[in-house]
Amino acid sequence: MQIRTPKRYRGVQRRNVVSCRRIMFYMVALVVIFAGVGIYQNRQLFAPTVQVVMDSVVEQMEESAATLAAPEPTPTVDPSNKLIEGNNYWAQGSVNEALETYLEIIDTVPNEVAVFDRVATSLITLGRTDEAIEYAERAINANPYSADAWAIRAWALDWDGRAGEALSSALHAIELNPDSSRAQAYLAEAYLTLGQTDRAERLVEQVIEENPNSFEAYRARGLIRWNGLDLDGAVADFQTAYGIADNMTFIAIDIATIERARQNFQDALEILEDVVESNPQNTLALYQLGVIHNRDLGNPSQAISYLQDCIDYNPTSVDCHYILGRAQYRLELYQEAANSFERTMEIGTNNAYHYYWAGWSQINIGNCTRAMAYLDPGYQIALQGTDTQIIADLEAIIPECRSSFSTLDDEEPPIEATEEPTTSPDDA
Repeated sequence: MQIRTPKRYRGVQRRNVVSCRRIMFYMVALVVIFAGVGIYQNRQLFAPTVQVVMDSVVEQMEESAATLAAPEPTPTVDPSNKLIEGNNYWAQGSVNEALETYLEIIDTVPNEVAVFDRVATSLITLGRTDEAIEYAERAINANPYSADAWAIRAWALDWDGRAGEALSSALHAIELNPDSSRAQAYLAEAYLTLGQTDRAERLVEQVIEENPNSFEAYRARGLIRWNGLDLDGAVADFQTAYGIADNMTFIAIDIATIERARQNFQDALEILEDVVESNPQNTLALYQLGVIHNRDLGNPSQAISYLQDCIDYNPTSVDCHYILGRAQYRLELYQEAANSFERTMEIGTNNAYHYYWAGWSQINIGNCTRAMAYLDPGYQIALQGTDTQIIADLEAIIPECRSSFSTLDDEEPPIEATEEPTTSPDDA
């Protein structure tokens, strides 16, 4: 039998009404409240210190964010080697390679007038005069006091048919450097373009006397003699200029063009093919090759090959589109020819022969409405000139689409033209 021991009575424990933990909470809260009130009442005293602390925190955060977001710095490309490479191509007459090399580094040498000068010259020799003017003006931006920069701008403007602006630019170049034979030679070319042949000749003779090594002056005199139909004298000057600067391939094209005028077609072809071999993108040479094969050798298929290359390299070449249309017409590709002539007109031209062929090609595909859009303005342009052949040809084909047409000078109506005139307009 197990005897239980009774538990000792301990009584009931009571919880304190106010605990220590609660007392501590109220004390801290009172301290915080009084501190807040104190800070608020003295906020002007504490504001600068708080602002400094906050600015420091914000600045640290910005630096951390910038460090996280910033890309790794890339090393600056040294253009020296490319510049030497471009100069070597230039000296060899490899205009395409020189141009491509210079364009790779041109933004890293913003103050190198010589680089912009050579780029502009290269573009001129490739028939891209709009771009040449742009880079010539960048040369001026690089150094507004460079006579060479203003001279190359003058030359580019003259090639682009803006002789008045070219004259102004060349005169400014001479103001900057009165002894610049280059600027004076380009000024002579501008005078020639403006019809002031005597003035141009006097100036260029003076330049050659003072500087016999100026290839620009010899070329300018060659152009003057060519304009005066002294072909022998022109070729002699061009050969002298080319001997001084054999990397200036446009002078070779001048010689080839005169050889073609002399009907020395094979000699002209050899010169032009040499130019294209060293400079495949030379649109001036490609154009001349297209003209010789189409008009002189009766080989329009070969002409089309050269002319298509010309357009690929310079899509805005009016001359190449026009001669391409002539070659296509010879092959009786009338729709293709009409498209080429339309493109010629879209680019822009004031040549009456271009209007004639654009209109005539539309007549051949049965589109008189479109034809008259070219023939009417073309006839007005022709009347302002002295070429009686193009006036006669236009007067002969306009009645094909407008029977009421009558000439301004003749009382009798023109002879109706039912097919292409036997005397075709010359290539411009």
